[in-house]
Amino acid sequence: MPLPTALLPLHATTGEGASAALLLEVALGVATVLAAVVYLRGLATLRRHPQGRRRAGRPWLLAAGVLVVVVFTATPLAELLEHRMWTHMTQHVVLIMVAGPLLAASAPGTALLAGLPPGVRRPLVRVVHHLPLTVVLSAPVAWLLQVAAMWIWHLPAAYDLAVENELAHVAEHACFLLTAWLFWWHLLSPRRLLHGMPAVFYLAASVPPGAALGAVLTFPQHTLYPVQAHLAAEAGIDPLLDQRIAGLVMWVPLDFAYLVLAVVLFARWLQSLETRWPEEAAAPPVPELAELRKVR
Repeated sequence: MPLPTALLPLHATTGEGASAALLLEVALGVATVLAAVVYLRGLATLRRHPQGRRRAGRPWLLAAGVLVVVVFTATPLAELLEHRMWTHMTQHVVLIMVAGPLLAASAPGTALLAGLPPGVRRPLVRVVHHLPLTVVLSAPVAWLLQVAAMWIWHLPAAYDLAVENELAHVAEHACFLLTAWLFWWHLLSPRRLLHGMPAVFYLAASVPPGAALGAVLTFPQHTLYPVQAHLAAEAGIDPLLDQRIAGLVMWVPLDFAYLVLAVVLFARWLQSLETRWPEEAAAPPVPELAELRKVR
């Protein structure tokens, strides 16, 4: 699904940067409207068929995910969040842990395909079938992309670039949202490609990268982001304290959510094992064991 215009940050730019941002906003706006029309058309097509209703996805979750993206990236609240590093980090966590899971669970792909004209859908399906999607969309790649996006965009040069440059800021938010969408798709989509212990493993494996990044931001005795530190100082905020709180925001809520979900899935896995044991206990005895009982 194309990215909504809500991914555009609201801080001001001037000159060529403002013109490029305006053009990007218009392009994303047109793409979003077209995607919405195609999605609604596909949803109506699927709803007309009994079997298609099961493949229509979860429109309410899609609406909730888009709403979260809009609220946290294109409202006065979003503008306030970008004034401090720790609130800006909250914005990143929401995109990764709230918007991404909602969009993944909504499963809009089938409805989007159904809404495309046949002359577009058939060639697109043929092209997709020839792509190595089993590798590109595999769980290890999804996990690696999410971790890479999180670390790369929090490197000092990349983070400061996103603070200064409108287009870089759009790319930053897009990377967080899309990689989170892909990762959570394996866990929350109706197909649920990851079950049981593999799902627990990938959630648990997501904890160390977030904890390490949080520690990198929390414990240094100096600021890591010169541009962000300058903006914080101009606003009368202690730059180092702002950075440390941002590290805690990246560290605690993110890892806590991963751990809670991992524990929940692990408990469900144990419960599924327990439901199998009574069946095994009720199974007929092995003939050899029955003969041994008669001898005794």
